[in-house]
Amino acid sequence: MVNEQDRRASGGEMRSVQAAVISTDAACMEAVRAALADSPDVELGLELNVPFTEIADPQLDRLRRLEPAVVLLDLESDPRVGLKFAQFLLDEGYTQAMIGAGSDLSPELLLAAMQAGIVEFLPKPLSPEDLREALDRLWRKTGRKSREDLQHEPGRVLAVFGAKGGAGSTSFATNLAVEIHRLSRRKTLLVDLDLELGETALLLGMEPKFSILDLVRNFHRVDAGLLASYIERHESGVELLSAPYQPTDPEDVRVERVAQILDFLRERYDFIIVDTPKTFSPVALSGIEQSDELYLLTTADLQSLRNVTRCLPLLRQIAERKEKGWLKLVVNRYDSRQIITLDEVEKTLDLDVYATLANDYRALMESINEGRPSVMDGKSNYAHDVRSIAAREVGIEAAPHQDGGGLFSRVLGAFRGGRNSGLRESPEQTVKASG
Repeated sequence: MVNEQDRRASGGEMRSVQAAVISTDAACMEAVRAALADSPDVELGLELNVPFTEIADPQLDRLRRLEPAVVLLDLESDPRVGLKFAQFLLDEGYTQAMIGAGSDLSPELLLAAMQAGIVEFLPKPLSPEDLREALDRLWRKTGRKSREDLQHEPGRVLAVFGAKGGAGSTSFATNLAVEIHRLSRRKTLLVDLDLELGETALLLGMEPKFSILDLVRNFHRVDAGLLASYIERHESGVELLSAPYQPTDPEDVRVERVAQILDFLRERYDFIIVDTPKTFSPVALSGIEQSDELYLLTTADLQSLRNVTRCLPLLRQIAERKEKGWLKLVVNRYDSRQIITLDEVEKTLDLDVYATLANDYRALMESINEGRPSVMDGKSNYAHDVRSIAAREVGIEAAPHQDGGGLFSRVLGAFRGGRNSGLRESPEQTVKASG
């Protein structure tokens, strides 16, 4: 078996994509080894021979570090618990695809396996040839045809910049990261680039042991394993690369290093949300220039609008090198009764308002003081507005209709236990379309 250390080449690159198998059946393990022994595209990077009920943080940490493209799950011993575990692995982004195996081929189990996200189900005893054919079908289903196609597509960097201190950019970045992960179930990382007074960890109720400064200092030897030691995982599934607890002079960080780090992270995450400082320091500018989209936050008051007016010439220069729609103006603490209207904001800035965030001060302050992002409860108007923006970001125009009465829905509900019911909620249509 290829272990995690053997799979790492220079620069953290892999010879081929990784697979993992979870089974307490020695014959099943041997069949998987035989199937992948001579594979040019897939390596068996991890074997876990423990029951589902005994899988804990150490095993999950090994899975997270490996980032397997596919996991083979032996459901023979405990199909019900195994299916819940399969869905957990997919929901939390531990893998991109799942193959199941077992002796029970009843329609009920096969349907439940499909609803849990298992795309191929193989009968036991497992044969190497069956597994190889299942992998070929899996790659065809997902549109992956070569080793290069199996590699992770570069993630999108979404930067958030506040026109002034107190504009609410950190709260928005934090809630946006949580909601994007909740809606997409893709690997999502929140990066705090405010090296002096970053607060994302506080808003998430976390106390990270390491920070982005540690990554900067050790970037010359970083690989996937070392990166994982600097990352903290929030209960929502979002991962955090926090700012240092003690303020650090941004001048101590080379600008090119920030760009290198973001490029490195693109290869490992689907979405990277960057909370930038409220200045145009070299570090902040580097984060902005590396972004695929920039959310510019303001409030509808004279001070904020004056600051945005001063920022726009520089941001428009950067926008000329970006795709259309790169700059997105978001008006925070919006109230339809406010003195300065949205039309006046757009005329003053000569920029369309992309979205608004409700003036929900009490709910937001409660979430900050509790260290629990508003979108995790999802009841406030502010949370609804963030959800609407996140839905557009991940390409959800409207929630699909939920029948609720068919066999599909009943089986899905039985195995999910209502845990993901929030995914069906329709985003509030409070976003003002640009253009």
